[in-house]
Amino acid sequence: MLFNSSSRIAVLDLTHGGAVIARKLKKITGSVTAIDVYRKLSPELLDKLESEGIKTSRESLKASDFDFIIAPVHLDSHYPMLLDAAANNIPVLSHHQAVGQILSGYDLKNKTLIELTGTKAKTSTTILLADILSKEKKVISHTSRGLEDWSTGTIIRKGLSITPASIPAALDTVDDAGIEFDVFISEISLGGTGSADLGIITTIANDYKIANNTRLASEAKRRMILDARSGSVLVVNNDALRFFGACRRDINVISFTDSVNASCNVYYESMDCKGATLAYFLGNKHGKIYIREAADYDITSYKTAFVCATAAALTLDIDPGAIERTLLEFKGAQGRMTKKPLDGRMLIDNSNSGMDIRTAEKALDYSKNDGGRIVMVLGEEAKEVCEGLDPSGVDRFIHKHINELAAIILVGERMRPFIEIDPTKIHHANDLPGGIELAKSLTKEKDIILSCVKCFR
Repeated sequence: MLFNSSSRIAVLDLTHGGAVIARKLKKITGSVTAIDVYRKLSPELLDKLESEGIKTSRESLKASDFDFIIAPVHLDSHYPMLLDAAANNIPVLSHHQAVGQILSGYDLKNKTLIELTGTKAKTSTTILLADILSKEKKVISHTSRGLEDWSTGTIIRKGLSITPASIPAALDTVDDAGIEFDVFISEISLGGTGSADLGIITTIANDYKIANNTRLASEAKRRMILDARSGSVLVVNNDALRFFGACRRDINVISFTDSVNASCNVYYESMDCKGATLAYFLGNKHGKIYIREAADYDITSYKTAFVCATAAALTLDIDPGAIERTLLEFKGAQGRMTKKPLDGRMLIDNSNSGMDIRTAEKALDYSKNDGGRIVMVLGEEAKEVCEGLDPSGVDRFIHKHINELAAIILVGERMRPFIEIDPTKIHHANDLPGGIELAKSLTKEKDIILSCVKCFR
């Protein structure tokens, strides 16, 4: 534990989990100051923190007044307090690292903690891995769709974000509910806490800038490797290993790829919409796992999830036959390229927190396979998703594909101006449910409704 009872700690950014971290650290050390960097917390919430003995400020303070500064990896590196800390050699820990310190005080003996990060396929991989492991173990998963108990098939809690601060909050919720578990799998944005028994990086493809464009997101995800506990295991996409270069010798690294590459521990021998063959070589374990065409979802959209979850499950000594059976029974994850009937229409659902224009393009291609008339619901519920959907990308998408669609229903206020591109074919809805209802009114039986809205579900 880095912190002790006399440590003076400043926690920056209360919007993305800092308030939770400040409260947890107050139980460890006597002096915690919470900095509302974006000035978004209400006076009532700041007063509540003050009443709990946590000092608060909406202004940057002198870094030299503190022993440690705790800041999220996505905070602008030119924020005055961070510049002051660098100039005065004050240690700066990320929210992830601070949560790692907090988790060291939790009793996780005889339990397996899995942390998973990446640019894409986080939720689908977590859900698939939880499904595989739940056949033999009591599993809790924490993803953007909620905190789930796989033993009972119930949602314990919705609304938890995937910031690192949500991990102790999720564990507290499980403990308060009196739920026993063997495995806890947590989806985390932008890295890991260093506490995991098994850390996973799904992919760093489609990298992007963070911290006011001063850093790449992949740099933050690399901390999953750098901060990993000695003796732990990492399951890492080959694209990340090639990008990051040399890895650590004191951790066990299992590599996988969502392409044909026999240099990895787990890889595809073949993959198309009709099925796939996974090959694996882990120590003295080697063999093949087969994936068959599915009527409920597009299996090619799960290629990273299939190979990543398989690699993680094999690492945890799950029988390959059990993995294959789970893949065969898998029906897809809600909002991730699933297909189901809706009032005589066919709904292709690709509305989720990771949705972007690239996956919208892929969803449209998938929709064309059924040969029907397509009405598309496209946009964002920006109040729920901080990154939102790039409006310029939406503009390009509409100009490129408008003639392939019977109609487009745009969701979100930032999308409203694009109605002017073609007011006869482009409509607007305030949210996803409204968009689906409008799409139903614009379609008839056997038509296709394609749902691509960036949102939490």
